[in-house]
Amino acid sequence: MTKISNIFSLLAMAATISVAFASCNSSEKLEMNKRDALKELQPVTRAVGTKTPKLTVYIETNDVNPLNAKEYYFCNSNPQEEVIDHVILFASNINGTANSATLYHNPNQTYILNHASTLIQPLQQKGIKVLLGVLGNWTGVGFANLTSDMRESFAQQIASCVNTYGLDGVDFDDEYANYSVAPSNLPSPSGANYGALVERVKQLLPGKLVTAFRYGYALSFPQSTLNVIDYMWPNFGANNAAPAGFSANKWAKMSIHIDNSGTTNPSAALIRSSAATYTGYGAIMMFNMREWNTASIMNYFAPYVWGQNVCWTGVSHPKNY
Repeated sequence: MTKISNIFSLLAMAATISVAFASCNSSEKLEMNKRDALKELQPVTRAVGTKTPKLTVYIETNDVNPLNAKEYYFCNSNPQEEVIDHVILFASNINGTANSATLYHNPNQTYILNHASTLIQPLQQKGIKVLLGVLGNWTGVGFANLTSDMRESFAQQIASCVNTYGLDGVDFDDEYANYSVAPSNLPSPSGANYGALVERVKQLLPGKLVTAFRYGYALSFPQSTLNVIDYMWPNFGANNAAPAGFSANKWAKMSIHIDNSGTTNPSAALIRSSAATYTGYGAIMMFNMREWNTASIMNYFAPYVWGQNVCWTGVSHPKNY
């Protein structure tokens, strides 16, 4: 009710202004102010930065509040320019039986999705894209061994989740499916089967990001799948070659794992040497970003790939869910 009254107040003001300024076409001025009035009621979301490579971070949501990703900016930028481009909420799961595949959110993921206005939208308002991470869950059913009916159902569930909660896409990680205990009626797992799921999700979410961790049956994606994936991350390292047929401008040659004490894999020295020649690559991935300051780790590569240093606001968001 309040929003509606605000719209009428703003439109009334716009009409008054259009009469006062005779030099403008009145109807044109009114339409302009109508658009401005409606804009004021929409979430303020900046466009994603034009910098390359993009920085993607995986947030272990069981342990870390995703809001910590918005506290990094390029030093001396005014207004402050965000450093992180993509946040992956890690992770929801594929759960399965002999006849079904279900998108499952544990209590932490469920809380974040149900509180998108306070735990997701503040990131998006900074221009950060937020993706749903999806992972296997030891049931023997994974992305790579679904029947066609199960694949369609699971793809629809992913699309519904992304759209319902206003997410910016989905990331696939083919780990922990435990294919060795799969029900006997399911197809043998394959990159082609996994790829068919990825391609169907992209069809259902044409304006969203679809990304993948290059592990498991993602190692044998067909070319048609490689063509539709927006970004792909290797299994850690500083100088990983892009898969044949996959464009370097969608590849993270550098994929960094941070352990809980701040040590990285690859080492700081390898990150710096790789970053010094990081030409043509579209992304850098960091896994397990924590609630404490990781700007020093980002500065292993930031001055080389972007010509700027990274600063931290000093704000740490505790896990409060």
